Amino acid sequence: MQVGQAEEAWLQRSQAILQALEGQPRPDWLNGQSEQLDVKRQAQQVFEASQAIRSNGLIMESQNPQSTITSSKPLTLLFVSFSLGESALKGIFEEAAGRDDVLLVFRGPKPGQKLPALMADLKRLLKGIDPMPNIVIDPTRFQRWSVSSVPDIVIEQNGKSKLHVRGVSSLSWLDEQIKAGKQGDLGTMGDVADIVEIDLLEEIKRRTAAIDWKQKQQQAIARFWDQQKFEVLPVAQEDRDRSVDLTITAPRDLTAPNGQLIIRAGQTVNPLDKMPFGLCLKVFDATVSAQVELIQHQSCHDKQARVMYLATSLPRQSGWDSLQRLETALQAPVYLLTPDVRSRFQLQQVPAIVEQVGNQLVVRERKLPVSTAGAKS
Repeated sequence: MQVGQAEEAWLQRSQAILQALEGQPRPDWLNGQSEQLDVKRQAQQVFEASQAIRSNGLIMESQNPQSTITSSKPLTLLFVSFSLGESALKGIFEEAAGRDDVLLVFRGPKPGQKLPALMADLKRLLKGIDPMPNIVIDPTRFQRWSVSSVPDIVIEQNGKSKLHVRGVSSLSWLDEQIKAGKQGDLGTMGDVADIVEIDLLEEIKRRTAAIDWKQKQQQAIARFWDQQKFEVLPVAQEDRDRSVDLTITAPRDLTAPNGQLIIRAGQTVNPLDKMPFGLCLKVFDATVSAQVELIQHQSCHDKQARVMYLATSLPRQSGWDSLQRLETALQAPVYLLTPDVRSRFQLQQVPAIVEQVGNQLVVRERKLPVSTAGAKS
């Protein structure tokens, strides 16, 4: 197995177990690289910018709840850009105000501009216009109808183009053409300008393609140990055995899905009476070679119990290499001790072994030999 695969396999395995024990979320890099999350956030911004942004006072959809833009009715898409000039844009906004059959479409922000800045520019131009026109940022429609200059008008219905004309932004002129029965591609009927805004979809694709995912994974793996919080426990100063009573008192009736009473409120129950623990936990500091050696040769009383190694700490600088060497030496997986497990089994000092004796758990803390007590791995 390659080193990278072994690292990820261990982390996947550890997180699966520790998440179940502790309820902690998986680290971000297992759910996707931070750069990948950035790309997702950019895509989400495109969606959000196309919705109503009422908190900023910019309504980007119809304010009339009875007037809904649907694909089954003719929808006039008027493709625009800031390259038309603010005066021309404001005139288009005023003419489209109150028209629920008209959608003004931008491709994205200007180069180097963030979406909030674009929203601010639009809000400024829309000041005093009431009701607001329907405005969206939708690069997909630019691509779908091959819009490469503005103004450009497409009358869309049921996913098809009923009428297409370039170089015209006058809705009154368009209404006259419709009344006259004009359909199809009318060509270019006036001056057109280049689109100054970026294509957000193409920008997302470009950024995604530019990411070195292998390098990012290696960086994420390296960061894992730097950011890892260890549950460090003090070294045992003497041999000590402690019992952990798991008995609980039910605060209320516990019933099965079929309504059958399992435990009555106030009833005292020891889970070990119903189900054996089945594990022998070996808890140790993996940075101390003497603890590793002691725990490796320390026997569990129940020979049938499954041994689980829990490390309170690992070297940060060589975390993965140390872990691989440790698992090879122990010939078993090694997991990190979590706060939940530490609390649940009342762990206080290491090295220690936790196993069932009768209907209780026993924590056996063991003192290290004096000559090796401080030796580091």
